[in-house]
Amino acid sequence: MKNYPLYFTITVTLLTINPAISNTANNSYPQLSQHLNQQNWKAADIETRKLIQQWTYPNGDLYSEAQFNKIPCENLRAIDTLWMQASNGQFGFSIQQQLWQKQQYTNPRQKVEALGKTAGWMRTKPLTDAEFQDKWYASTWLMETELNYTTKAPKGHLPWNGISAETINSLTSQIGSGCGSCSIDAMYLQEERNYKYLPGFYERVKTCVAASPSPSNPLEKALTSKNWREANRLTSNKLLELAGQQQQGYLTASDIKKLPCTDLQTIDQLWLKNSNGQFGLSVQAKIWQNINGKNYQDSLRFEEIVGWDKTQPIFDQKTAPKGHLPLRPALSEGIMDAWGGWWIQEMSTRLKTCRVF
Repeated sequence: MKNYPLYFTITVTLLTINPAISNTANNSYPQLSQHLNQQNWKAADIETRKLIQQWTYPNGDLYSEAQFNKIPCENLRAIDTLWMQASNGQFGFSIQQQLWQKQQYTNPRQKVEALGKTAGWMRTKPLTDAEFQDKWYASTWLMETELNYTTKAPKGHLPWNGISAETINSLTSQIGSGCGSCSIDAMYLQEERNYKYLPGFYERVKTCVAASPSPSNPLEKALTSKNWREANRLTSNKLLELAGQQQQGYLTASDIKKLPCTDLQTIDQLWLKNSNGQFGLSVQAKIWQNINGKNYQDSLRFEEIVGWDKTQPIFDQKTAPKGHLPLRPALSEGIMDAWGGWWIQEMSTRLKTCRVF
């Protein structure tokens, strides 16, 4: 067992939850999905923290080394997708990781603080003397109770990676009751922990969710440059290629069922990340689910929502409806037809099976 300093001596018991994975992110995390659909950002933030901490601190010891590699990539992707979809690309781990990558500091501590300021996790001005009396253990980083749980918060503000106010308060309440290290413990969890935790966590996010663009991947290049027309064409061709139907030029229900899950996850994450949650296969599937789509009449409603009832596709992110892209795969640029080959129904089912949404 490692020999930690004095402030590494208290074990905090975490709430235990069952992260059982079912066929969809929504079904895997029904509470999180419900909170996000209701835009109850605070409840969703608390639920997300419980999910992540069960893997990073499996024994409930918040002072131990966080076990980032224990976070299953498919779970991290599912959680991130739920946040991205519900917030229209405002919140999510992949958004935070992008902000992390943009910080140019070589000094790790400076880089963490730059991210904290960008995401709105650090104070913009020092505490007053009166405020310091109550928040002496949180002089630079915000406490949970000070977070902005609205869409007016800075991009990437949520989900938060700190320690709950309940845990911090439980420590400070014991200071006068014989707990000699509680004041140091509270300061460590509220402040110093961030400098150790955040770099490791975003390395895991990069591995699982937000890998750096590869110049050799034409689709990734098109999406990062916001060339939506080319990205749509490449997506259509890629899906036809994966199904071995380049000559046929369209996909049947049986073709869709054979599409590899890994490729679908990669394609969808690229679209989500580069469109800030506006475009993607999972965005379309979520819309189909929200209207309880089942038949041809429902597909017409879907087409109306995503703008496929127009005469021409829209390759302008500012004017295109949510879920407009990518189009249904076909030769050339694809087609705006949701029901041909039972496309939207079968693709939504396949995405659920692959745990893409």
